[in-house]
Amino acid sequence: MEQSTAIAEMTHRSDTPVMSEQAQLDFFNVAHERAQAAEARTEVSEVHLELADTIVAIRFAGPALRDAFLPALSHLVIPAQAPAAATFHVWDSKSSGVAMPPPPCPRESFTHRGDIWGMSSERIRSAFHWHEFSVNLFDHQHSRGVFWVQDAASLPYWSKASPLRTLFHWWLAANGAHLLHAAAVGLADGGILLAGRGGTGKSTTALTSLSSGLLYVADDYLAVRLDPEPMAYSLYATAKVAPAQVSRFPVLAPHVVSAEVPHGEKAVVQLHPAFSSQVVRKMPLRAIAAPAFGSRAESVFEPDTGASTRRAAAFTTLSQLPHAGRELHAFVDRLMLQLPSFTLRLGHDIPRVADAITHHLQLSDEALCAAAVQDETASHAARPLVSVIIPVFNGARMLASAVRSVLAQAWDALEIIVVDDGSSDDIQRAVEELPVDVLFIRQLNAGPAAARNRGLAAASGSLIAFLDVDDLWAADHLTALHAHLTAEPALDVVHGLAQVTRLSDPDGPGEYLGNPGDAYPWYIGAGLYRRRAFDAIGGFDTELRFSEDTDWFQRARSAELKVSHVHEVSLFVRRHDANSTKGKTLVELNALRVLKKHLDRQRSGTASPIAGGVDQS
Repeated sequence: MEQSTAIAEMTHRSDTPVMSEQAQLDFFNVAHERAQAAEARTEVSEVHLELADTIVAIRFAGPALRDAFLPALSHLVIPAQAPAAATFHVWDSKSSGVAMPPPPCPRESFTHRGDIWGMSSERIRSAFHWHEFSVNLFDHQHSRGVFWVQDAASLPYWSKASPLRTLFHWWLAANGAHLLHAAAVGLADGGILLAGRGGTGKSTTALTSLSSGLLYVADDYLAVRLDPEPMAYSLYATAKVAPAQVSRFPVLAPHVVSAEVPHGEKAVVQLHPAFSSQVVRKMPLRAIAAPAFGSRAESVFEPDTGASTRRAAAFTTLSQLPHAGRELHAFVDRLMLQLPSFTLRLGHDIPRVADAITHHLQLSDEALCAAAVQDETASHAARPLVSVIIPVFNGARMLASAVRSVLAQAWDALEIIVVDDGSSDDIQRAVEELPVDVLFIRQLNAGPAAARNRGLAAASGSLIAFLDVDDLWAADHLTALHAHLTAEPALDVVHGLAQVTRLSDPDGPGEYLGNPGDAYPWYIGAGLYRRRAFDAIGGFDTELRFSEDTDWFQRARSAELKVSHVHEVSLFVRRHDANSTKGKTLVELNALRVLKKHLDRQRSGTASPIAGGVDQS
């Protein structure tokens, strides 16, 4: 692999074939052999870490990556007395002179999150991270990992502040723990887990608590176990803070790693050994909270239904960790069942945040539970993960309202996937301004069918839903349709009605046009789909730029999938001047092509699945 200086727009394919198990194992074995060759040509440093009650050995080939990564892990280093349960081989080509084998897949297979399309083995985990240009591999059968970069000097600051995150994630998930994007602080008898996306005050709260003398586990990434009790584990002895905010933490300022912080980066604070008495390896958890900025001076804990906290705990983690999916959501659901949930309303008097946390944690467990409004745990725990796929082409101005209609469903187990189909507007900024983290995928323009298939390939949920960026869901869309699926387990798809409207307000459905009963019956966004439906007949036909929905439902009918219609409005279809179908003829809308494809399938006597349309890597 050679590193490109410009990581431009990536093209992605929705028909990437799944690589065989043997081919994935072969690639791992070759990479592992190269790592061993690098170790043979350099001075090897083997370091043992106590990682969330497991022992992991890291073998650094040469000093380059050892010096880059070890400061962040220094507080976890233990004597090499007991045998390690897993071994990670960490090497770079620049200092060792050993090249990484070329990837066994095309460039289009590399995703933004790090998953590699087609490499979906449960035994061999694989990831490629563009922004640090690293290859991460793990063999679960032999508990052996490989991390490679071309040149340690090219690593971004956050990679050195939180190294080997992907390997930690895979190892912990296989050993009863999960890596979470969260913070944790507290007292000697227990602490509070702080869950939230960037910019919600999570890191500020954690670092203020550390500065005020509280115990500290993490401000960004940590591990959590649930058995025998919820426990947070430290991963990194570093903290990241915006340069302009360093002055807020005078006790931390002397420990900033670099005096010159490049524009757009954060200052990294090295916490070990200076704060070794406060940075603890593990801490019992007594509560979970989602920070949110308030308008008062003091900070207060407010009762929380658990919905926003559950989303905060899962969303950002899911968007950053390769192969994270249903298991992560199930883990977070269990966590929410065991801990009282709150919103931490942050006041503008920052030093008093630690006082609020201290006061809250001085309550008894019974008092904490009484102070929290418990959500409907039984029903929420039973709710499956829904992957919501939003294809976008020059729809940046409407993305926020579409996502709000998803969040308004009050459905906690959500995965939102935004697929940009080659937009020329500022879709990147629109995604960054969303109130939640989403999985954001970009591809060259290939049409809505290809964009939906791209989302399907990345989806983790057992249930799939679609929403075009210029449409909105009705208030109880997911709850109503899921109730029908639950009542009839044999159903593959349940489909509601669509109300066509004329867009007058970018945030609302607009003026109703006609009777929903007379509207087009196959709007994709009006349905809720079991994943098995796509496993059975494939994804959407990428040859069709329009009418791909009609074609899919015709194939579903030919394959005798069980589709139920309910007479409830579940979708608002907002018509406007930028609609892709505006002014198109029947020929342009592919109506004749769809009919021909349907007749061809009837003649051949097959449902003709779209091969490879839903790669589940």
